[in-house]
Amino acid sequence: MKIIKKSVVLDPTTISTLSSKLFGRFFKGRKIAVFDIETTGLSPKYNNIILSGFVIIDTSDFSGKMIQYFAENTPEEKDILLKTSETLREVDFVVTYNGKSFDMPFFYERASKAAIDYEKMFNLDLYQLVKNHSTLKETLGSLSQKSMENFMGISTNRDDEISGGESVALYTEYTNSLNENLLKKILLHNSDDVMQLARLIPLVKYFDIDVAVKKLGFPMEGLFVTGFSQGASSFRIEGVQRKNPKDYISFPSIDFPGRIEFNKKNETWSCEYPVYTRKEGKFLDLSNLTLSGEIGDEIKNLPSYVNDKLIIEENGREDHMAQSNFAMLLADEVKKRV
Repeated sequence: MKIIKKSVVLDPTTISTLSSKLFGRFFKGRKIAVFDIETTGLSPKYNNIILSGFVIIDTSDFSGKMIQYFAENTPEEKDILLKTSETLREVDFVVTYNGKSFDMPFFYERASKAAIDYEKMFNLDLYQLVKNHSTLKETLGSLSQKSMENFMGISTNRDDEISGGESVALYTEYTNSLNENLLKKILLHNSDDVMQLARLIPLVKYFDIDVAVKKLGFPMEGLFVTGFSQGASSFRIEGVQRKNPKDYISFPSIDFPGRIEFNKKNETWSCEYPVYTRKEGKFLDLSNLTLSGEIGDEIKNLPSYVNDKLIIEENGREDHMAQSNFAMLLADEVKKRV
């Protein structure tokens, strides 16, 4: 197995996005892995991972580091899976493009088959954001990564001239010949993919992040949120236990009116908090919660927060910012109690 590591310089627009208040509300201080894999085919049941590539971003100083793990032959896939798992454990979440449908489930299945432990990751999938939370699909047609690169004006930053399919063919040729020029082409294709993906992070400015996180969720330490919603009588938040899954259940009490449940087998967790519905709208009673830190201060500064009550819907209009702030507050409260 070959390991390639080098420092990279992030684009100013990427740094500007990462340091913005918009991005920081949900991802401030997190360590990010921009992630992409190369495989011998589309089926994780029959095909192998031959290369995994990362751009590791530390948002405390906006430094970047590229890491590539390359299998010189298919039996070395297990080494790739092991090193990939180790690297993912060191970060808070991954950024991918269509990674929820391909890269991450492919990696999970191959790691499981090789009996390699891994942690489930929060995945900020930019493709899902573009597809489900923007109007770009209506104006651009194609939602491929390269189409997004053209839209963002960064397509000229690519040096590679091959596609993913051509990379597979080159890999077969490489394993037979060990030609270094073929290796360079394969590595360049992957490194350009992850570097371009890092440059696509500014796409988040085209979305209403408070609306998007209701379906996408957000990362936390030790677990993460996969989504939240509110009904007529409860605000429900759901997530995944990233490490050390456990079974736990608590019922509403005077101390805490919410119901918490952790499921070890499924590695999931959820919490339901009471919603009060009136003719004018819906609100939450926060008198049992401690409003401290940045999230608490932000809630207290919302115009919808009055006398320990947080209005999340008024006259049929949802307050998405109030909902997302409460989701972060509630997730933090769950962590403290479990």
